[in-house]
Amino acid sequence: MTKILILNPPTKEGIYINRDQMGGMGQRLSFGKSLLTSFLGKMKSSFIRQPVFQLVYAATILSESNDVLVIDSLNENLSLNDIIKKAIKFCPEYTIMAVSSSDILYERDVVAKKIKECTKSKIITIGDTITNSPSLFKEPFDISITGEVEGVVKDIIDKKKLSRISGIIYIEKGKAKTNKRKELLNEEELEKIKFPKWEIFPYKKYRYYPLLYNEPAVSMLSSRGCPYACYYCSYSKNEGEKLRMRNAKNVVDEIENNIKKYGINGIVFRDPLFTGNRKRTKEVCRLIIKKNLNIGWACETRPELLDEEILKEMRNAGCRAINMGIESINEKELNSVGRNKVDLNKLKKIIECCNKLGIRTTGFFILGLPESTKESMNKTIEFSLNSGLNHAEYKIATPYPGTKLREIAIKNNWLKNNNIKNLGGYDAVMCINKEISPEYIDNLCNNSFKKFYYRFSWIWQELRMGDNLKKANFFVKTIFRVMTGK
Repeated sequence: MTKILILNPPTKEGIYINRDQMGGMGQRLSFGKSLLTSFLGKMKSSFIRQPVFQLVYAATILSESNDVLVIDSLNENLSLNDIIKKAIKFCPEYTIMAVSSSDILYERDVVAKKIKECTKSKIITIGDTITNSPSLFKEPFDISITGEVEGVVKDIIDKKKLSRISGIIYIEKGKAKTNKRKELLNEEELEKIKFPKWEIFPYKKYRYYPLLYNEPAVSMLSSRGCPYACYYCSYSKNEGEKLRMRNAKNVVDEIENNIKKYGINGIVFRDPLFTGNRKRTKEVCRLIIKKNLNIGWACETRPELLDEEILKEMRNAGCRAINMGIESINEKELNSVGRNKVDLNKLKKIIECCNKLGIRTTGFFILGLPESTKESMNKTIEFSLNSGLNHAEYKIATPYPGTKLREIAIKNNWLKNNNIKNLGGYDAVMCINKEISPEYIDNLCNNSFKKFYYRFSWIWQELRMGDNLKKANFFVKTIFRVMTGK
C-alpha cells in the first residue's frame, strides 16, 4: 500500500485561511490591524472551522486502497514542527497539500520544502491558485492538479505516465510541463463520487458558528458551477459556468449517512448557488422532511433566487442560515462587474422574511469595485447597518488571477500592489480612481466591521433571536480558544 499524507498546512502568520473559499483561491480571515478588528478576525477564525473539500474527496478516494494519514493543521491547531514530526513518523511516498493565493509562498518555500527534505515524498498540490497562476508552480512542488481532483488524483498515485494524465502540471527534467485541462465532471459522475469518509478527518472539530449552533458541522457539495460569471468571482472560472447538480436523492442520502454514521448535527452547503434550480431545492427539502432527518444546515445563494415560499420550505427542512451575495446597492458598481441592479425593496422583504422564520442571514459586500465613489460605498455600508441582516461580511474587490476583474485591472493600470500574499480578500491592491486610494479602502473595510458589530442595535437583535444560553456558552468557549490558542 502506498503511504499518502493529506495536508491542510499551517499559515505563516497563524491567521486562519479557509482554502475552499473565493472559488478555491482561499480566503485569509484578517479584518485589519487595529485591536478591535484583530479581535473580530480571531473570533471568526475560532467560530468557523471547516475542511478543504478537495482534500476530503482526495482522501476518501485514495483511502480505498492506500494508507492515508490526514493532518488538518489549521483545524487541529498544529504548528509546522508538529506536522513535521507526524510526517517523519508516517514517512509518506506522496504528500497532497492544499495551497492558497495569499500564503502560497510560505506553503511552497517553507512547508512543502521542509516536508520534502524530511520525508523525500513527492509533493502534489490542489487548489486553483496554481491553476490560474502556473508561474507559481516550482520545486519543491512535483505535481499540481489543475481543476477537480476526483478524476485525476488516483491516476497519479497509480503511477500512470504523467504525460498522459490530463489536468496536471508536473516537473520533468527540472522543467514544468503543463498538460491539457481535464473536462469537468458531469452530473452523473458527481453522483458516483463516494460519500466522505469523515472518520479519517478530525470532523468533531468542524463547526460553523454563529450560523449553526450545533457541532459537529461538516461541508457538503450538492452542486458545482455558477452561470452568472461575475467579473470578480473565481467560482465560475474554476467550477465552470454550467450549474452541475447532484439529484435530490443523492444529496439527501449523503445527509442521512452523515447523521447516522457520524452523528453530524450541521451541514454547510459549499455550493456557490444552492438555490440555482428551484425544483431541485424543493425536492431536497421535501426529502429531508420525508425522511425525518433532524439536521440544521446553511447555504449560499443570490437573494433574487429567494422568496417567501421557498424560504418556508427550506426552514421546515432545517435551513437555519443563508449567506447572500449582495455586493453593492449601487447600479453602476454592479453593472461594472457583470451584475444586475438590486431591487432593494425585494431584498429587504427577503431579509425580513428570514428573520420572521428564524433563518440567520449574512450579507456579502464588496468595497472598491469599478465605478465606486466614496459616497456610493458609504451608502452600501449604511444599507447593511439598517437592513436587518444578522451578519455582514465586507470584502475588498480583489483581482484574482483568471478573473475578468484581473483583466480590467491590468488594462487600466489599476494594480498598485501585485504581491500574491495580498490576494486574500481583505487587502486593497487596486487604485480605481484618484478619489479613492487603497489606504482609504483598507480603512473603510476595517471600520465597516466595527460599525456593524460594535453597536447596541446588533446586540439587541441577537438577543431577540433567542437561543441566548447557547450563544453565551459558545461565546465563552470561543474567548477561551482565542486566549489559549486551543
